[in-house]
Amino acid sequence: MRHFGLIGRKLGHSFSAKFFNGKFAAEQIDADYQLFELETIEQLPQLLTSLHIDGFNVTIPYKESVMRYLDEITK
Repeated sequence: MRHFGLIGRKLGHSFSAKFFNGKFAAEQIDADYQLFELETIEQLPQLLTSLHIDGFNVTIPYKESVMRYLDEITK
């Protein structure tokens, strides 16, 4: 199974998990989508080493501050 998610601070309002998990089920994709609330972006490395995450979206307030943790950035 592949694991995806959304990283942000307050995610209770997010519809992303319901949307993506429904899409995965409808298309019979062996994957799940979770919400990962982080108090600070500095918690990201610990999250990534403690869980296997294949990919994630980033929302406010970490859209820009997450860039320092990326290996490369393209336009």
